[in-house]
Parts: sequence; structure tokens; C-alpha cells
Amino acid sequence: MPINLSKINGALDRLNPESRSQNNNNTNTAIVKLEEGEHVIRIAPYKYDMEMPFQELHFHYGVGGKTFLCPKRMNNEECPICEMATEAWNDFTNTGDETSKDVFKKLVAQLRVFIPIVVRGQEDAGIRWWGVSPRTTYKEILNKVKNAMSQGIDITDTTEGLDLIVRVEKGFNNWLIPESIDTALKTSKLTNGDIDELLDTVTNINELYSLRELSEMKEACNNFANYDGQSPENNNTGSVKSYNKKGNDNDIDFDAKSDVSSKFDSVLGGSN
Repeated sequence: MPINLSKINGALDRLNPESRSQNNNNTNTAIVKLEEGEHVIRIAPYKYDMEMPFQELHFHYGVGGKTFLCPKRMNNEECPICEMATEAWNDFTNTGDETSKDVFKKLVAQLRVFIPIVVRGQEDAGIRWWGVSPRTTYKEILNKVKNAMSQGIDITDTTEGLDLIVRVEKGFNNWLIPESIDTALKTSKLTNGDIDELLDTVTNINELYSLRELSEMKEACNNFANYDGQSPENNNTGSVKSYNKKGNDNDIDFDAKSDVSSKFDSVLGGSN
């Protein structure tokens, strides 16, 4: 089954602000990290979703020292961290308190996209997940896919697809970021071996990252609120503000089908 263009367009739409109103283990062999330098990779079909290889996951990072997959963004279910972020946002909009905006930025779920790839020269490792955080990188890859499809080429096709040449450089704080992504000029096979055997090497993304218990998320929220180094203080009383109350009419709509962080691009200084 070929890649689904409508799903590619949908992913692009979610990255455009104008179109919208954890169990992390990076040492896992199912995950690949592209080091500094040039890499030739091939996006492979994802056997559990043949129409859409790009798997969009939303994480809350560093809440009480932990990372959580967001149940609201993933399944439109209750998320105490989103509720806490809503309260921080409401406080900022009502008072202009910059510390509340900082709390919101720390709590709001962030998009990370996982792409099943084969790294040329490392074919024996099989299909591994490449995690992409900068939104501009994800958008660039989606546009590469879309442009190729406009010419009748599915870059994930196992017999006549296209490799990508990715140049990785160190950016802010020495983070490794794809500086450029080019499409190969000639089509090629994904593998010279058994294609079904190769496709079976991918690990189901749901086995790598899963939702945690609400009790654990609530405990992390309490730890976050009680940690003076992260919680904003009320400048008038010196007491720590509480973001554990229910919201009001100004609540953020954490719609699972929209990118919450993008709604505040102008306030948060844009997004990658």
C-alpha cells in the first residue's frame, strides 16, 4: 500500500499555525541517533501503518524530573499536566506574570516525530526510529515526500523509492540538528534482501512509548509545584502559586487533533 498523500497534507496542516484556530530510552537499539556529519537514509514503510510512516508523539518533558506521553494529545483523555499548563496560561493572560508563561512553556506538550528509517551502510541493523524534534525539520521532510509524489514517486516505495541525504550539525547547546536534507536524484531499492523480513525488524512505536498511570502524573505535578526552582512565586506574598485548580472560561482547548504549542507561537517566540 503506498503512502497516503492526504495524511501527509494533514501532517503539514498541523505544522502551519495559520491553518489551526515517557518512558524514554534513547539507548534502545530500536532508536537511531544521527551523529554529526552526513548520512544517507531511507524512510521505510511502517508495517503497522502503511499509509503514514511518520508517527507523531506528544511529550511533557521534565515534569517532576520525568517525561510523560500526553494522554490528552494522544487519546483525548484526561491529562493533569495539561490542566496545570492551562492554569499557568490563564494566570499569564489575566495578570501578565512572565513566570506563569515560563511555567506554561515547561509544561505544555511538545511534538516529537518518529520516522522509521534504514541508514545506508548499517542495513544489518534493520529499520530503526529516528526521532525529529524541530518542527522545521519535520515540515521539510513532509514537503520532500509531497513534492516527490507530485512527480509520481513515493519515496518510501520499496523498489523505486528515494534516499535522503541528511547533514547533521551541532546547534544551540551542541544539540545535533539536521542542517540540510536533500533528495537523491535516482530511485533505488530499499533492500536487496527479503523486503518482508526487513519490514518485520521495526519495533511497534507503542511498545517503545506508552502512557503512564494518572496517579504518577499527578505526583509529578505535585513535585513540580513544590519545587522552588521551577515554581513561580507570587510577588506580593512570596507564596508559591497553585496551578492545581480547575480552569475557567479562558481554558485552553487541548484538542487532541490540534497542536497546542503552536497556538501560542507569537507569545512563545515562534516554534521550530
